[in-house]
Amino acid sequence: MRMPSDSEMTFLFDGDGRQLQQFIEKHHEKLKRYQLMDDETELADELAIKEQIPIVFAFVYSVTVDWGEDDEEIVRLFGKRLPDETVEVMSTDKGLDITYNGQLHSIALTFTGNDRYITIRGFQELIRDKYEIRLFEASYLSDTHDFLVLPKRQWEELDARYPVRNREIFRVIDDELDFP
Repeated sequence: MRMPSDSEMTFLFDGDGRQLQQFIEKHHEKLKRYQLMDDETELADELAIKEQIPIVFAFVYSVTVDWGEDDEEIVRLFGKRLPDETVEVMSTDKGLDITYNGQLHSIALTFTGNDRYITIRGFQELIRDKYEIRLFEASYLSDTHDFLVLPKRQWEELDARYPVRNREIFRVIDDELDFP
């Protein structure tokens, strides 16, 4: 799966109604699958558009994790978003064994509902030199969380260019983050 282009990231932070329509047209097939938009969609005022853009963007580029998702599947989903990286995962009696670019890593699990974020934080730790995972803030109070994986360099540029808007749209994965 491909990552968003630089122009699509600019759209996410600075987009307007016209650009939202173009994005919807470009990704119509994927969005149609989610029944997110229909051909009669009318866009509201600029404030509503600013709120809609991250939601529509997430349907195209996010990794979606349900609170009950299998931990192996979480790793596979994130691994698919990493171009030029190899990720393999296997469950063990202690948790997960993840082979990332040929190197074996283990993530100990508790075999409770807390494991979703233990897995996500553990995988983030494996990829942290090159990539970072962030949560779409709009999905936080749901039982299904949406994440965006980008190269670390790109997150740093976005943090510098859009410090306030970036914090409005995304939440950094930390030790406190979990399903509500």
